[in-house]
Amino acid sequence: MTSYQKYLFWFGVLFLAFLFSLILSEVGQRNHYAPEPFVKDTLYCVIGDNRGDYFIYRAEPVGYQLEMIRNFANVQGAKYKIEIVPDLSERVQKLLADKADIMICNNEESAVYLQNDTLTDAFILRDSSAWVVKSENTALIIRLNQWLANYKVSNDYRFHHQYYFQSLIMIRAKSHYLSLSPYDDLIKKYAHKLGWDWRLLAALICQESRFNPEVESNRGAYGLMQILPSTAESLGFPNIEEPETNIAAGIKYLQFLEKNIKLEDTSKVNQQKFILAAYNAGIGRIEDCRAFADSQGLNSDNWDEVASVIPLMRHEIHYNSETIQRGRFKGTETLNFVVEVWDRYEHYLNLVAE
Repeated sequence: MTSYQKYLFWFGVLFLAFLFSLILSEVGQRNHYAPEPFVKDTLYCVIGDNRGDYFIYRAEPVGYQLEMIRNFANVQGAKYKIEIVPDLSERVQKLLADKADIMICNNEESAVYLQNDTLTDAFILRDSSAWVVKSENTALIIRLNQWLANYKVSNDYRFHHQYYFQSLIMIRAKSHYLSLSPYDDLIKKYAHKLGWDWRLLAALICQESRFNPEVESNRGAYGLMQILPSTAESLGFPNIEEPETNIAAGIKYLQFLEKNIKLEDTSKVNQQKFILAAYNAGIGRIEDCRAFADSQGLNSDNWDEVASVIPLMRHEIHYNSETIQRGRFKGTETLNFVVEVWDRYEHYLNLVAE
């Protein structure tokens, strides 16, 4: 080996060692500054009844604070729950008792309570509201700081501020709503026959038709409840053009599903989620899902456990088994349907009078 080759060899060795040290340093810094894992799957927030923070607009939950809670939860890969608590001291007590992760109030209100050592400094937003958390919740504090630093300079943040504070939508903001649609009285009447909270039936109708009584899908489903004419006729409703007849036919079908989905030792909420899934996908598909869940050693009477295996049913190794009678099932639409109807229902519970 010539002296020049030796020089190149040792230069290469030293250069590689330098690069390796840089990589180790970068990894060390990342590990040092990495936040603790966000271990909770649901973020609980308590909020006042301030105008514009959280309200119903065209049957959909909206609001300045809602948009930010939703954005933060999505970034963390978590779900979120909102509880309206008008009394500030009660909100503080829920935070201190670990019944809430974040308390939302205005900046002036937060200053009164931040003298308590168990609460940390508030995260101030553009509308002078404050998000307050417990000082011991370091993982949440780190993640809030990281998220807020990015969110405050984002287009979403500017859009939300302009949308909620510089547009006419705020004129319609109310803390509580008495109605959702022109069909509320009919929805209440038929929800009572089904034994459901009328706001759950309203959430289903909103998902299906946005309360448009004349909408028709590509598959021929018609009206408020998007029921197929053939299904309605089999239930004794040859004409479903009128809103009340359409709702009546939809309720009859929901009652059919309730009767034929055999569940043991299950809660009403769990039963309702199965019914919603079957309303979207058909009872045969959902029975396939239950049978497949059972074959995987899961509880076929529990919607969450059944839902967890539905994504597997799109793969040939599973849908060709004897357990699944109706072939391949993507299931994404049905899973999203149940989640979206239930989320809307929970918002209606918060914001719409019973």
